[in-house]
This record gives sequence, structure tokens and C-alpha cells, in this order.
Amino acid sequence: MEPASFCICQACEAEFSNQTNRCQSCAHPISGNLDFCGQCLSHSPAFNRAYTLYDYQDLVAQLIKIFKYNQRLCVGHYFAHKLADKYQTMQNYDAIIPMPLSRQRIRERGFNQVSELLNIIKKNPNHIIDTHSVHRIKATQPLATLTPEQRQKEIKGAFHANTISYQRVLLVDDVMTTGVSLNELAKTILKAGAKNCDILTLSRARD
Repeated sequence: MEPASFCICQACEAEFSNQTNRCQSCAHPISGNLDFCGQCLSHSPAFNRAYTLYDYQDLVAQLIKIFKYNQRLCVGHYFAHKLADKYQTMQNYDAIIPMPLSRQRIRERGFNQVSELLNIIKKNPNHIIDTHSVHRIKATQPLATLTPEQRQKEIKGAFHANTISYQRVLLVDDVMTTGVSLNELAKTILKAGAKNCDILTLSRARD
């Protein structure tokens, strides 16, 4: 048996995939030599650019579900290191804001998985992890089962932000599917005073 590193062995890690050609705006996988997907060309998101580490499929999807719903925090610890490695390659931001969860969701899971994913990054005192400026004021139902129109309606008005003085903000979440939640969060933060924001997620689904 191979020694595991934070619960994930090298054989499993070798199965992780990450599409190299992605939309430069929303990180959705695209083919050919295009820079942007059709959705972003027709309706630009509120955020500037999205970055991701993995495709949300196969083993990565299974591990994220185990981490979120079975409280396997060692899996989260592994992914937190990978997220920190990715962050070191990115430009500097004035603050990092994790996707807020409703109190109901935190009670159900027992923890906030996005906060866990930031555990390594926040060890650096120069990195501001702001968990107080933005709150989820609407406990939305799971968006995966809804149509695009229903998702837009469900997430609208889900967040409230205090006045924000940061110029550049990085929003972090575990999985980006359609991007409607992160886009609504970005709109809220920009209205509160931020100049621009990017997205960093652990994984990106194909919708």
C-alpha cells in the first residue's frame, strides 16, 4: 500500500484532471483556440476572471463530496494545501472572501468547507481572509436540480455586504457549476465598494 499524503495517495492524485483550455473569464472548459466561451461573450459575468484547480468529475468529485458531507477533514486539509499552492502563483489581492454559507447549511454539515480550504492560506498574516463583510441572508435550496432560470431567481438577493474598502477581492468556493452563486456574490461585493474581483475554486464543473 502506498503511503498517503493527507489521505490522498499518489495513485489517486494521478487520476485528477484539469482541462488546460478554459474560458479566460469563467474557467469553463472550451475547445479549439478560443479565449472565451459563448456564454461569457454574450453575457459577461460580474467578476473579471475565474481560476480553478481541477475538473469536477470522477475521483475529485467523489473526494469533495466525502469532505463536505462525511466530514473527512483530512481530505479538506490535502485540498487546502493544493489551493495554497495555486494562490502563490496568482497576483496579490487586498482580501479573500470565502463563499458564505447559511446558518442552516452550517448546522447540517457541522462546518464551513470553504473556510477549511483556506486554512493554509490564512496562516500567512499578510493574507486577509474576510469572513465578516458579507453574509448569506437567504437560505437557498440546492441549485443543482434547478433550471438556469430557476437558479437565477433562487440566488437573487441571497447576500448582504457591509461597505467594502478593498480594491481587489478574490472570492473562493469549493465547486463552480454554472457560476450563478459566485456571480451574485461578485455583484454584491462590487455594489458594496470593491473595484473588481476574481474567482478561485477547487474545481469547475461542466454545468
